[in-house]
Amino acid sequence: MAIRPKQLARLGEFYLEEAVLDVLLEVKHENMCIGAAEISKRAGVFRDKSTENIMNDAIATGILTKLASQNRVNRCKQDNDRGGWELTKNEYEMRRDDFPGEHE
Repeated sequence: MAIRPKQLARLGEFYLEEAVLDVLLEVKHENMCIGAAEISKRAGVFRDKSTENIMNDAIATGILTKLASQNRVNRCKQDNDRGGWELTKNEYEMRRDDFPGEHE
């Protein structure tokens, strides 16, 4: 029995969400707020600027928007005064136990 396209899409979306949330967990430990472009780069889904200079972080932006609607991420202000993203307190509390070295 083959996996149907919608099932594949749901699996892909789940893994993209986890990648974005993992990046935000890593930067939370550095007390950082980062933008969608940096999240895209760290998660490996940033499109090369040499191909086109628009929508390079579209995948991460879409995932972040969905996660924000689920109250899993919040907007924040980066050091350069640009808008960025961070985990909500609840999401951080749920994920921090999985972060290596958190309780040492």
